[in-house]
Amino acid sequence: MRNTSLWLVLLLATAPLLGRAQMAQAVPVDSATARAVLAQAARQYPKFTRALADVRQHDPLLRRFVVVTNPGPLGSPAAAFGNGAVRLDRRFLEQPQPGYDDNRLVVVLYHEVGHLHYFVAVPPGQRTSQASERAAFDYSLLKTKGLAEAGDCAPLQTGLRFMLLRSQSDDLADPHVRALKSLVQEPAYAEYKAYVAAHCAAGN
Repeated sequence: MRNTSLWLVLLLATAPLLGRAQMAQAVPVDSATARAVLAQAARQYPKFTRALADVRQHDPLLRRFVVVTNPGPLGSPAAAFGNGAVRLDRRFLEQPQPGYDDNRLVVVLYHEVGHLHYFVAVPPGQRTSQASERAAFDYSLLKTKGLAEAGDCAPLQTGLRFMLLRSQSDDLADPHVRALKSLVQEPAYAEYKAYVAAHCAAGN
């Protein structure tokens, strides 16, 4: 179990370094391929599919959801951009990837939408990468708690678990890590954990 946790920490620490810049340069798939990939995802990742449909319908800040082909090493599954686009690496929808089940993909989606909200709220000259990541983590916790209140605790539990794991990384060059080292020490994180302990079964 300890070896598995250490492996996940290493994966989480290296993923943004491998994937973030590549996502900006990745090639969008054509519309027919995008429909096919999302149709496959609907069968394999129904929670993610429902969350994406909800965001598309109710959050105007998501202007474009773009499925891309990323030829580089497997890294970050998705990235948000200031023009309202979220790009997602098709490999995470076409076949299971370690650490990215249906619940985790829901967390990833809300994390990227959280970036969009940060981009709108904060002028470009005042933005910092750490503050953007903190806003994205906060938003994903808020949205997955809403799912828990509606009866599905698993995305919130998944988000809390991976946030704690990632906070244990020593890679302080990564703004995700810096944001999480602060977040997991704050009352807000403890309140989410307390909600899970009070309202969610261990396996739900």
